[in-house]
Amino acid sequence: MRWLRLFALFLLALFLGAGLALGYMAYAFTRDLPDLAQLDRLRLTATSTLYARDGSLLAQIASVEEGRAIHRGLVRLSQVSPAAVAAVVFSEDRRYFQHYGVDFLRLFGALYAVLKGDLQGGSTISTQVLKNTLLKDLAQERTLERKIKEWILALELERRYTKEEILEMYLNVIPWGGNAVGIAGAAEAYFGKDPGGLSLAEGLYLASLIPAPNARYGDLKGVRERMRRLLNEMVAEGWVSREVAEAAWREPLEPSGWRARYDEGGNLLEARLVDPEARLVRSISPKMASHFVLEVRRFLEARFGKEKVYGEGGLKVYTTLDPAMQRAAEAAAQRARLPEGAELALVGLDPETGEVLALVGGIRRENDQYNRATRALRNPGSAVKPFVYATALEAGWTQATLVPDRPLEFPDPSQPGGVWRPKNFSGTFLNRSITLRYALDLSLNLPAIYTAHQVGVEKVAEKLAQAGFAVRYPTLAIAIGGASITPIDLAAAYAAFVNGGYRVAPIFVARVEDARGEVLYRATPERRLLFDPLVAYQGWDLLKGYVYDLGEKGLAKGARIPGRVVGGKTGTTNEARDLWFAGVTRGLSAVVWVGRDDNRPLRMGGREPSSSVVNPPIWRDFVAEALRGRPGQDFPLPPGLVRVRVDLLSGYPSAGGVEMLFPKGKVPAPPPPPEPTPPAEGPGAQETPPTGLQSPAPGESPAPQAPPPEPTPPAEGPGAQETPPTGLQSPAPQAPPSEEAP
Repeated sequence: MRWLRLFALFLLALFLGAGLALGYMAYAFTRDLPDLAQLDRLRLTATSTLYARDGSLLAQIASVEEGRAIHRGLVRLSQVSPAAVAAVVFSEDRRYFQHYGVDFLRLFGALYAVLKGDLQGGSTISTQVLKNTLLKDLAQERTLERKIKEWILALELERRYTKEEILEMYLNVIPWGGNAVGIAGAAEAYFGKDPGGLSLAEGLYLASLIPAPNARYGDLKGVRERMRRLLNEMVAEGWVSREVAEAAWREPLEPSGWRARYDEGGNLLEARLVDPEARLVRSISPKMASHFVLEVRRFLEARFGKEKVYGEGGLKVYTTLDPAMQRAAEAAAQRARLPEGAELALVGLDPETGEVLALVGGIRRENDQYNRATRALRNPGSAVKPFVYATALEAGWTQATLVPDRPLEFPDPSQPGGVWRPKNFSGTFLNRSITLRYALDLSLNLPAIYTAHQVGVEKVAEKLAQAGFAVRYPTLAIAIGGASITPIDLAAAYAAFVNGGYRVAPIFVARVEDARGEVLYRATPERRLLFDPLVAYQGWDLLKGYVYDLGEKGLAKGARIPGRVVGGKTGTTNEARDLWFAGVTRGLSAVVWVGRDDNRPLRMGGREPSSSVVNPPIWRDFVAEALRGRPGQDFPLPPGLVRVRVDLLSGYPSAGGVEMLFPKGKVPAPPPPPEPTPPAEGPGAQETPPTGLQSPAPGESPAPQAPPPEPTPPAEGPGAQETPPTGLQSPAPQAPPSEEAP
């Protein structure tokens, strides 16, 4: 009997030891359990969504977790279709609403399923929430420690939260393969829809992926077999009717990346995985306007910081993009006839607010990150001249003020002989004075340089800087393009000619909200007064003149749009490295730039192209479609200006001249009557009639030879001189960009 007592004591000691060991293990595993209160503070990253101005989806910016892009949208349980919720719950934890966080029956069932070859886990929805949040560091470990921690925390989780709250957490944290996390990300990745629109069949497909999403995604046939089994079990357990189950089975599912064919009974006849990466959401996924979206992303990073954008996300970003205008811009860019190797940038914005309505930053390469519309700082050529002449108008000049088109010389040690002799594009000149308006119509360089000198190059440089030009040195070369600007800033500057004189700041984002709908940012238009309103309107009149004055010989005739009044200016730099057209009309300020990224000279058919040939048709193609059906009449004439028909060459009022605008009190006077010619003496002398000044027909340039005597200029103010003063002094200019030939 003694050995029986010893054996009993041994067993007792063994059980006590095992109990103590298990107790110690439980204590060791649970003494550092995470606090469930962290779930209340848990920050789940989410994909930020960008919307166009009409509310349509524009792009998505994925959040980043552990160095990789994550596609997740945070949703409420009420935002998920009940059919999809039922499918997920039935597949993953059908006794979810009966157990208290740990389902021991499911543990044994999972073991049995694994023995049959069907990978299942014994986890409940509650334990999976913990595994994907507080116990994420242990998620890949199949250890007793993890299970004990899950079970203990699951019991506490069920005590603190309702079943609905736990289920909502689960639907937002569960990984669904690829880079989709949560049911919102999965619905978008696999079916391109919101979770509220998921059908029972789609919900069952997603539920079938959960245990091994990446492997099962590549096996559509196997997933269909599991779906069939789940549907039969749902009918048997009363979750759905036989009719509903059969309708779900016959739904022809085609997840992203798959091409599938079914018979009428829902049986899979053929399935091919044609694009395995179709379900992946990249760090930024634009639906259109990729360069615009990149600019919005830069704005968000600068405004909120990368940690907010990528480490938290969930932002709702309402942009200024007009989808119809963007489609018009992209179509015009694709149809454009460009020089060899040339890139293109096109931007259109609201001249009143600065809201960017359409933007093309390049067309030659896929996934191009370089946005030429906002980053290409290039010389504008003669597209700068309207600002030079508007500065002169502000100084008291008029459109009829005479400016000389004659050779000019300026000291410049960097030039041969220490003298800069600027030229017109053609290398010729009229050798006479002409009106300021005619000088712009012909896009002549010499009159623009003369104007800047007379007005004051420092004043012109200051005005250009206020307009958004990058002016390195205040030299006379800036009058013909020796400053730099981006296409979007040029569009913002040209807006001043039609909005009362204000340079507008480009706006890409109208409003930003967080996931709760709280407004984090709301744009306010920024307008900076550049010109007096009357001066700005006269500038608009000059831009119209450039398009219409010279008829079919006009350099911007290609920009005309039937039924719409437009104005604008071309620009061509040295060796045709940059081609521009900046134009304005009611409702839009738009710019087209063409050039090479390597800044090499452009060639088209072996010849040097002109902006007057390349750019205006692209601009017209875009603007005509973008503003189709919208008002196209001229802007109303402001008080203080009067219309007068004036001869383009002489500056005198003329019934057959061009209609120009003048401030009241600055209307040019008619020419003085000719003085009588004294009678000739001597035999055979004949009376010679007075020589009259003959103006060329619009568009015809006078021959570059000595003209007949010129009348006294009728215009008032500085610059109304027949000839430029001798000995003009100015800071040493840089070599001037060229411009198209008249």
